[in-house]
Amino acid sequence: MSPYFSRDGFSRGFFEGIGLLPGMIAFGAVFGVLADGVGLSVTGAAAMSLFVFAGTAQLLALHSWGAPDLLVAVVVSVIAMNARYVLFGAAIQPWMRGLPPLIAYASLFLMVDANWAAGMRERDAGRHDIAVFVGMGTAFMIGWIAGTVAGAGFGPLLGDPRRLGLDFFLPAFFLSLACGFWKGRGDLLPFAIGAAVALVFDRFVGGSWHVLAGGLAGSLTSAFLPAKAKA
Repeated sequence: MSPYFSRDGFSRGFFEGIGLLPGMIAFGAVFGVLADGVGLSVTGAAAMSLFVFAGTAQLLALHSWGAPDLLVAVVVSVIAMNARYVLFGAAIQPWMRGLPPLIAYASLFLMVDANWAAGMRERDAGRHDIAVFVGMGTAFMIGWIAGTVAGAGFGPLLGDPRRLGLDFFLPAFFLSLACGFWKGRGDLLPFAIGAAVALVFDRFVGGSWHVLAGGLAGSLTSAFLPAKAKA
């Protein structure tokens, strides 16, 4: 079945994304507060969120703001942090196969972890309405920019974002995604190995390599796990 776009699909994805907006707005507010801290204006922070739309990469970029000696380290960290999107793109490509390239690539600009997971769910259910993916991504972008503007505009009034627990949003977000992929006891070993490798890399390597290392370790464990062990 060829992929297609529908108004109903866009609405379904958009309203599903609306349910996750509080977290996305909170994440955007963290970025906005930190952007204000390095001297970015509200307009500059909002423009970065609009044209980059990559939360973790944007947060890492702030670490090199005004410090050119950190630029190479930050670039490497951003590549490591976002390397998972190479795997995400490869996984979602068969679902989008048949779309005109311009539409497919424009849709992928809106890809984040949550709507990629939604797209994989649609694929597994035998549905091919790409508008679900785009609708959810659109909702996330609106929330991300709204949070950025709020954080950059009112951040100085909030003080240290850690005081409000906003720094815990990112790990909580990834944990919730991992729980969504849980299919049974067969997933326990890949999850455990991925987590262990990530912790080791975080302790002894640093930077953002623990994200890539943990993801690859868990994926390879699952790939080579005997079928009986996955049941």
